[in-house]
Parts: sequence; structure tokens; C-alpha cells
Amino acid sequence: MPQDVRPVPFSGPETLSREEIESIARLLPYLSYGVDGLELEGVPVRRLWNGSRPLLLHLPQRAVDNFTALHAAFSAHFDVRVHCAVKACYVPEVLRALRAAGAGIEVMSDLEWRLARSAGFTADRIVSDSIARPVDHLERLLRAPHVTISVDGERELESVEWHAKQFGARPTIVIRANLLPADEFFSTSSKLGTEPNEAYALLERAAASPHLDLAGIHAHQLIHCAGVARFAAQAGAAAELAAAFATLQGTRLRVINLGGGLESRFLMERAGTSCQDLAAAAREAMGPAPPGYRLLLEPGRFVFADAAVALTGIIAERRKSGQDWLITAVAGNLLRPVRDRSFPPLPVRWSGDRPWRRWHVGDPTSTPSRLWLDALLPEDVARDGLALLDVGAYTAVRASLWGSELPDMGIFHDGDVEITFGEAQQAALARALYGVDLDW
Repeated sequence: MPQDVRPVPFSGPETLSREEIESIARLLPYLSYGVDGLELEGVPVRRLWNGSRPLLLHLPQRAVDNFTALHAAFSAHFDVRVHCAVKACYVPEVLRALRAAGAGIEVMSDLEWRLARSAGFTADRIVSDSIARPVDHLERLLRAPHVTISVDGERELESVEWHAKQFGARPTIVIRANLLPADEFFSTSSKLGTEPNEAYALLERAAASPHLDLAGIHAHQLIHCAGVARFAAQAGAAAELAAAFATLQGTRLRVINLGGGLESRFLMERAGTSCQDLAAAAREAMGPAPPGYRLLLEPGRFVFADAAVALTGIIAERRKSGQDWLITAVAGNLLRPVRDRSFPPLPVRWSGDRPWRRWHVGDPTSTPSRLWLDALLPEDVARDGLALLDVGAYTAVRASLWGSELPDMGIFHDGDVEITFGEAQQAALARALYGVDLDW
């Protein structure tokens, strides 16, 4: 190895061990291994998927289970409302299942407002977060009673206040504040949030306005959070600001929105943190709350990520620098890695007498992307393909017709698969975007 080249640790969680894979139901109850390989709620994957095209399969019930677990844990300590972040998943069947289970929704745009409304969410179950809103979208929010509007910055506060005055409305608002020390994502170079001193000044201005109903603060400064310490630190800092403002200004804030930024549920629990741990840590950090106080949560990845599985064939193997790679049929136009280990792989099937070894997993596009580095998988894994986990959040919502075909997409329910996006829909998309007729 050249002297100027140094191996670096892989970013992301630890690779699943063979024991974890073989007993995957301990981490994800809807998955298990039977005599015919990987099973989804007891149904062999080989009966659901013929392997000819990759398949992104959403599981609405798992999303509901994740929401329910988070809500139940925090309800033991708080008056809490959980608004699932629609930006993580636009699938109507999943959104409708969450609405039926009692979830609220968080939107960041007019498109997402319309998605939420079409899924049946009433205005009082919607939180709107944005750093800037087009006039027509803001006016739509002001016409809908009981929407909570998060305001991020002085200019957006001025805009909301001015339009509220013109409409004769008095919207419920919260002020977004960055209350934790700056990090690589939320820093002085980030467009998101306001510093504590600036946020305090915005709270004062909003409290004095006859056109605004100041409800509280919005503190969302987490990303892939899987431990209690940082979550508790954010909760404690938010409660401290709310208490200080009430003491000095005489206006008691009644809402603290802790936003999202949690890791997927299965990775969080694998790391040893439960919903109950988060809730108890927040309660301790925030101290006793006055009557009428409400906590808001806006989980995206936690609810949606492990509520889908991608099934993909292996289209090639290659060896580079002494490392063996598996090249998947599913591509980075759907699965956009944010770290070296983004989508944990499972074998669809393997022969019991074949050894296991280390593989890198990558997609077929001509980019330096990787789906998972240093995976422990059977030697013959390429024969039957892979199931990729944690693919339910921020994947289909950002998918594009670029570099490779998109997979089929579907819903798993009642032991069967309903394809919602297949070859015909992809062909129509290609014609609309590029004027190309795909030859199937």
C-alpha cells in the first residue's frame, strides 16, 4: 500500500453479524428465515418476487407500529402529538394507514400539503415547517384553521405576520431555534434554524403581535440520532428557553416541538436505545411541565425507514484492490447513500454448507456510490439476490429516471404484493420527462 494511503473507518452502523441475520426477527419482527429462505410475515419472498426486476416493497403496518411505539412511550410522560414527516414518504397507502392510527403529519411545501390533505389529514393534524413559503401556499395555510406554522427566521416571520393581517387571520406559530452547539449539519453555514439570541428576539416580536398566536418553539437539530444524550440535551435546552421566556416576558409558551432526526427504529433499538429511553430522558431533562403544556415530535426516518424492503438481483460481481463487490440491479437513482453503510443487506437465500465472507455492495451506475461496505454474506449470495433494509425513507420521494431503470414499487398487505408503480408507469414517466418510448 502506498505510504500516503491510509485505511479509514467505515461511516454508518456496524455490519450485521451472521447471528443477527439468521435471527433477524429479533430486530425486525416481520422478517424471518424458513426452509425456503427469507420470509415476509411468514410468506417466502420467493413467492412474492420472481427476481426479474428489483422491487421496493412498502409495509404500512410496520410504519403504524413505529408511530404507535413512539407515541405510547412519550404519552407516559407528556401530552404529545406525533406528526410524521411526509417528506420521508409520499406513498398514499402508508400515509392513510398512519392517519387511521391517529398520527399527525408534518409538511414543508404546498405539494406536501396537498399530499397530506388528499390522504385525509385534517388541518388540525398538520404542522407546516419551512424556511420560506410562496404566497399562494402561505395563504392556503392561513385559510385553514388550526394549522401550526413553524417560522424560521425574521423575514418569514414578517411575511406570515403581514399576510395574517391582510386575511384577518391569527395563525398558531412556533419559532425555530438551534439550541445545541453547531455541528457539521446545523452550523453557521446552514440555512436552517436561528441562533438562540435571534430566536429569543423573534419570540418577543411574535408575542407582541396582535396578528399571531405564539404557541412555542421548534427545536430540530438532530440527524440519525440513536442515543439518549443528544436527544435529552436538545429537549433540556428547549425547555430552558421556554421557561426563561415565560419568566421574563410573562407569556407562557405552551408547545415545544422537538422535530425529528431520529435514526430508524430497528437501528436505534439495535444500538440499545428504545422509545421509552428517549421519552424518559426527555422528561428528566425538561423537568416538570405546567398544565396545558404539549410536546410535538416530527419523526420521518424513525417511522418510515424500516417499513420497506428492497429486493434486488445481483447483476455482476467484481474484484478491486483485493475486495469483492456485489453489483445490484437496484440503483442509486432510488437508493441514495448518505454514508458508507446506508442500506443493510440480507441474503434472500443461501446454502447451509457454503461459507460466509465479506463483500462490498454497490449499484451499477458510473458514480463512486456504495450501498454497504464490508457486509458479511454467504459466498453464494449472488444466486438468489439481496434484501436491502432501511429503504422506506427518503428513497422513492427522491427517485428519478437517471442512469438506470427504477424498480417496481408496491405495497405488502394480507400476504400479497400490490404493484403501484411498474413498467407501464415508468414508460409513461419517461415519455413525459424525456419524450422517449422505452422498448420493453
